[in-house]
Formats: sequence, C-alpha cells, structure tokens
Amino acid sequence: MAANTFNPTALANGTSNLLNRADALNLSTDLVQAGVVFNDAVRISTGLFSTPQNSGNSNPFLTSYTTDLHAVQNDIAAMLANPGQVTLGGKAFTLNATDTAVLTQVQSEITTLINAAPNTTNPNTLAEADQTIHNVQQMILQQIQGDAHLSSALTNFTFLANTGAQDVAFQSLPAGNDGAANLAKATAGDLVAIGQVYNAVADLALGGISANNLGQVTADFTAVQQGLQAILNDPAKLAALEAGLTAVDAQTTTLHLQTLVGQIGLQLNKYDSPETQANPTALRGTADNILDMIDVFQNDATLNKAAGGTGMPGHGGGFSEMPGGLTGTVTKFQDNQVQTNFWASFLAEANTLGAKLNAVANGTANATQDIITQIANYQNFGVKFDQAQGAVFQGRFDNELVAGALQADSAMATKALMGIMNGDTGAALATDQAMLKAAAANFIGNAGDISGNNIAVGGSAYVNSVTSFITATAVNGIAMGTGAPAGANPNIANGTGGTPASTTTPGGGGMAGGGGAAGGGTAGGGNAGGGTTGGGTAGGGATDGGNAGGNAGGGNAGGGNAGGGNAGGGANGGGTTGGNNQTTTTHHCHSHHSHHSQDHHAAAAAANTAAAAATGPDMSHHHAMHHMWG
Repeated sequence: MAANTFNPTALANGTSNLLNRADALNLSTDLVQAGVVFNDAVRISTGLFSTPQNSGNSNPFLTSYTTDLHAVQNDIAAMLANPGQVTLGGKAFTLNATDTAVLTQVQSEITTLINAAPNTTNPNTLAEADQTIHNVQQMILQQIQGDAHLSSALTNFTFLANTGAQDVAFQSLPAGNDGAANLAKATAGDLVAIGQVYNAVADLALGGISANNLGQVTADFTAVQQGLQAILNDPAKLAALEAGLTAVDAQTTTLHLQTLVGQIGLQLNKYDSPETQANPTALRGTADNILDMIDVFQNDATLNKAAGGTGMPGHGGGFSEMPGGLTGTVTKFQDNQVQTNFWASFLAEANTLGAKLNAVANGTANATQDIITQIANYQNFGVKFDQAQGAVFQGRFDNELVAGALQADSAMATKALMGIMNGDTGAALATDQAMLKAAAANFIGNAGDISGNNIAVGGSAYVNSVTSFITATAVNGIAMGTGAPAGANPNIANGTGGTPASTTTPGGGGMAGGGGAAGGGTAGGGNAGGGTTGGGTAGGGATDGGNAGGNAGGGNAGGGNAGGGNAGGGANGGGTTGGNNQTTTTHHCHSHHSHHSQDHHAAAAAANTAAAAATGPDMSHHHAMHHMWG
C-alpha cells in the first residue's frame, strides 16, 4: 500500500495533493481519500464519452470513471481487510458493525457500476446502463449518509473542492424539485423554482441521458429556459433582481442570464437527443455544459443569492455545485497548429475589441457600423471554426463559441452600439455605455479562459493580455495569422480569420520575413518584438497593415485588429471568475493558469512553460475560480 500522504490542513484549504488525480488514486485506507475519488466519479458520470480516444490529449471519461471506481473499491477492500488501519481525514477511525455492513454493500455495488459502464457506449444497451449507474450511485450516497456514525464523521470533515465549494467525502447531490407545481413556477420566472428545477435535471443527467429520462430532461430544461427568458423579458423582474447593483454589474448579470438561455438551447438542440444514441459530442458536451451552467450561476453572487445560495459557490440554493472533481481528470486540450492559429487570433481580437468598446463607452471613440460588422464577423469565425472541429473540441467549446458566451456578448454589444448610433441620450445612453463595458469585460475574460483550457502546439501556454496573434503564445511566433480582424469569409481550414494585409515596405520587426508570424505576416510588419512603434507602421510597416494606428507595440499595427474583431466572449465570465459576479475582466483567467514565461528566448524557460502548461490543472473552460470542465 502506498504511503498515505493525507494532509487535512492542506485539503481544507484546497492545496492538498490528494485533490490531484495521480495521488488520490493511490491505495489508501482513509475514508476521505476514497470519498474524494468517488466524488470525481459521480461528477464525470454526467457524460461518459469514450471516443475519440486522446483527442486533444483528452482522457475519455469512461476510462477515468472505471479507474476511479476500481480505486474506491480497492480502498474499501483494504479497509475491510485491515479495520485497525482505517482513518478518516488522517485520524484513526473505528468502524462499527453498521459501518462495516455499509462498506461491504458499497463494495458490491461498485462492481455493478463497473460492469454497467462499458454498456453506455452501445445505443442498444445505453438506456439500461445509464439507469443502473444513476440509481446505484444515488444508492451508495444514500447508504453512506444513512449510516449515522459514518456520515457524521464525514460531515465534520469538510474540504475546499476544485469547484470553490466546501465538500465532504461522498458529497450529497443537489436538492432538486421538478414537480408539476414547481415546473409551472419556474416557467413563469420564479428564480428559486428555476434553480430547483435545474438541480433536479442536473441530478437526472448523472449516469447519462437516455430514452428512459429524455422526456423529463427535456421538460425540465425547457422550463428553466422559459423561466430565464421570462425574467429577461420582464423589466420589473429584472430590475428587482438587479436592484442595488452598479449599472455595469447589472448588465453583467443580464449577460449571465442570456448566456444560460443560450447554453440550455444548446443542450436541448444539440446534446440531449443525440446522447441517447451514445453520440460522443453530445456526451462530452453535456458533461461540460451542465457543469458550466452551474459555474456561471454560482459565481454570479446576485443570481446565487437570489436562488437561495450564500453568494459563494456551494451546495445550497439553485444551480448548486455538484461534487468536486480531481485535478487531472480533465486535462488541458492540446491544440494542433490550426487550432493554435485560431485561438491566438481569437484571444488577440478579444482584447482589441474590448478596448474599442470601452473607448466607445467612455466617449473617446465613436460607435460605428464597422465595429458592428466586425462583431458579426468575429462571431461567425468562432461558430464556423468550432463546427469544423472534432467531437471532443466541439463538446468542450460549443458553449463558448456556438451558443452561449459568444452570442450573448455579441448581441449586447451590438444592441448598445446601435442605440448610440441611433442617438440615445440620458438614461438610455448610460445603459448603452454600461452594456458595452459589460460586454467588453466578458469578451476579454472569455478569450482569456483559453489559457486555462488549452495548450498551444508544441506545449506552449497562451498569454491572456496580448493584442497580437504573434505574442498570444508564451513562446512567441508559434501561431500563424493575417494581422487583420476576422473577415466575412475566414479561412477555417487554416484557423485564420481575416484577409492578409498588403505590405508596402519591409517590416522592421524581429520576426523572420519582415515581422510576419510563422506562416502569415502581421499586418504592417509588426512583430513579437516590434509592434507599431518598434517596427510596425512607424518602423516601416504597411500604412494600412493591420489597421495601423491602434495599440502601439501591440504586434500588428493596432494590435492586429484595430479596435475590433471578436464579438463574443464570456457571457459566462466577466465576473464568474473567483466568485466575483460582475465586472472583473479576468473571467476564467486564474492564477492557476499563469504558466506562461515571458523569457521566451531562453530554451529552459520555454521548456518550463511547456511542462507547466502540460501539467497544470484544467480549471476548465468556462467559468469559475476552480472550474475543471472546459
């Protein structure tokens, strides 16, 4: 048996290595360690995808699920064989007769789960397997919670989970209610009821969506979607919800509601029915989307409190947190060259567009049709690129690129720009300006989430704050690009969004080829080392390259995208990070993801960057200080 490395203090503050998959799976006779692994298994049972294998270096959840269960079963077997060595949270724990009987039963039931799991891959056996997994997981949790001696001891030992909530081993599931009366209240726009119905459907999806529960799942998600729309369409309801918030904070909460509506639409239209046929995109997408919606809601303090929570991620109220997972069960997506090209442009344009929208909001720039067009092009770029990728990529990023984040921010920014262009004044103008600031923060935050979910080709991390595709990777110049904002007809096959800008004079930057990024010039000769003032337009770049005139030193003149580009961003973000519910521009960009090295000229630093990016936790993709699902 491996040495028990359990450290209760570290586990309580979220720094324990037993929240890391490789450590947690070690054989142990500690009940907390076994329960942490069981929590992980329950969490990923939301979508047990098995194919394609190793897409983007992603571990199939079906394999991870059965590995988790074997580890828990082995731990329990060791406890029953050596009762004098049993610990709970690192302290000696004496099993009584009831405890022994419960653990013996759980050990047998885990065998049932292990046997059922492979049958989720076959449409002909999926429904029965899903139902078995759902029922047996709940049975195990109920049996442990029904053992007063065992459950009391576990309840008294909480720890900080990767969701940001305080968990216990063998964490109970969210309390839901999708009875007829509550469905009616939810549909009418009662946020407490909406949250309770969501809890019910999230519970229902554990084990998978099949013909056995599809009708109930559809009814529940539909009620939640219609209820959120009812709030958004009722100025009085929305005003009451957002009372006391600053104008920007209020618009950010509105963005989160709009994002949730889009994500539920994605669930209903793309995932639910195909999952009944073991579709891999639907399985991976459900696992990400359901948990992501929880993170969006939980990390907006206004929504959290209004639905019965404390304002911080937790297990109370609506959209409550699922049991937390292990760091390493979800790995960062390893991008290929084309995907690296795309994310680098997406990230750079988010920052330049965010700056442009803030300038309009502050009155230092004009609202123009060009920005609106650029928003539409950027949104189209994200949607088309996502849809051209494989099953796992789509499942992980649909709700950022196809339905949800990108669309909510695009709609809000466009509406605000049109209002200003149409002559809004007074309170209407102030609302437009607040909408632009909220959308700008979410554009930037959503794109910055990339650094927590993806690794560029060659193992490099992404850099959040850049305005050039060249510097969007810690090792500069990996991505190819055009230096122009996303155009109406982006090159999806190459992951580049705009039409290459012409160069009238050689660029003066440091990148080979007059400042061109590898495989594609930065407009105007801007480069990783030069930018506008150091070798871009002012140093010999094209006068129109990359929309000269923006962001000196940004790489492409104007940051590669003078004022615009992406219209979509993190409606799930801009406040969903770190428990902030409002105007933060960090979105999902957490210190956990700061693996990039500024000294990209040093080989050792580059190696460290690659290693850190490869081994860092996938706090995933979307929305929460500790979110692991992206």
